[in-house]
Amino acid sequence: MTQGTYLDIGGRSTYFPPFVNERFGKRPYWACTFASLLNGANVGWLGQQEASPDEVLKLAHASQDRTLRSGASSSYMVTAMQVLYGKKIAINHFDRDRVQEKLQTGWALVAGIWYAELPDRNKVWSKKFNKGHRVVVIGWDHGRTRLLDPMVDKDQTYTGQWIAWKDFEKAWWSGEQVWFKEGQYLPRPKQAATPTDRTRWNVRGGTLIVGYSPDDPRTVVKKGRVSRDSGAHFDRLVDVTPAAAGAPARRYLHVSDGWFKGLLIDPTVPGITIPSA
Repeated sequence: MTQGTYLDIGGRSTYFPPFVNERFGKRPYWACTFASLLNGANVGWLGQQEASPDEVLKLAHASQDRTLRSGASSSYMVTAMQVLYGKKIAINHFDRDRVQEKLQTGWALVAGIWYAELPDRNKVWSKKFNKGHRVVVIGWDHGRTRLLDPMVDKDQTYTGQWIAWKDFEKAWWSGEQVWFKEGQYLPRPKQAATPTDRTRWNVRGGTLIVGYSPDDPRTVVKKGRVSRDSGAHFDRLVDVTPAAAGAPARRYLHVSDGWFKGLLIDPTVPGITIPSA
């Protein structure tokens, strides 16, 4: 059994959960909603929930949907998470820029789509299928993302296939977004701070900067896109080690002046540079 893996997506080490598909039991297959929910939720747990058909069925029954084989709405995902795991989730409707930002920063999206609207090269099931479907997308790299379709006949090591966002968007139900952040259900990561000389970091105009809490770097405090080339200073390096075994450590800059003063930023974001590095 795997607890997932990390891939370099858009310059970021991005977590992919142990994949579970819906191809169990008798046809027609029906569990895309709950298989995708488990794949998404396991991003929040970094693979610590069992990735199996049995766990998918537990979510399905916890949803209290009495007509499972006819397809499940997003509201049943909310109920399933609350009943089985005791976790509250929300159904969101973020715009394209916010969606891109979240995919760039370690969030996984459980999304509803019209299967027929996907490009043929991204269809893993019958091209004649024209109903609604549930999938997961993870990561962002130059206008494309990784698509995890629970209908694909793959094992737990599967990390999806590339799809251009413009193609995915044509099929996507943008009003039904369920998001999970890497490690959100795990204890706080450990931190180790190293003081440094006051050092400048620069940022290219148009870059989106995300400022994280110095107490818990999983929490976003402030974000904004800079309109022109600029910069600020940092006074220490903060190394963060997640609670889950095998998860990579991340290094942040603690900002000492400017708009993000007192917050942590990720220096690996494209557009951010440290001249002396």
